[in-house]
Amino acid sequence: MDYKFSHVGIPTAENKKWDGFYEPGKIHYTDFANDAFNIEFIQCDADSNMPEMFQNVPHVAYEVDNIEAALEGKEILVETFSPGEGVRVAFIVHNGAPVEFMEIAK
Repeated sequence: MDYKFSHVGIPTAENKKWDGFYEPGKIHYTDFANDAFNIEFIQCDADSNMPEMFQNVPHVAYEVDNIEAALEGKEILVETFSPGEGVRVAFIVHNGAPVEFMEIAK
């Protein structure tokens, strides 16, 4: 399995200039592609159903060719979902920390 570094996600309580909002998870986010260091800031609404670890612990994200293969045998934190067209993501727990896998349609 090849893992290509994508970004670091940092939960924040600060109000940012949000680039998007994922309604099902009630997640505000900045676009890491617009950040010099590939940092994505996230903030969940108070009534978000996302796990506490996702909401409070920074994560590292990797692009993968096959998300199902990447998830095989891993502890799932957040099941696979699509935050936008052609993108599928999921989160695992690795050594007590969240890791995001992203599959992007080519």
